[in-house]
Amino acid sequence: MPKENILVVEDEEDIAELIRYNLTAEGFDAVCTGSGEEAVRLAGLK
Repeated sequence: MPKENILVVEDEEDIAELIRYNLTAEGFDAVCTGSGEEAVRLAGLK
């Protein structure tokens, strides 16, 4: 079964890494970015 993709938008790097770590541990494919503009660009790629 393919992994679900989750896009995390968080400007605090430590918090973003913690979220990404936990989501990955639960089997999700998590991508983090710190800006809304980058999030919109990344969302358009999937």
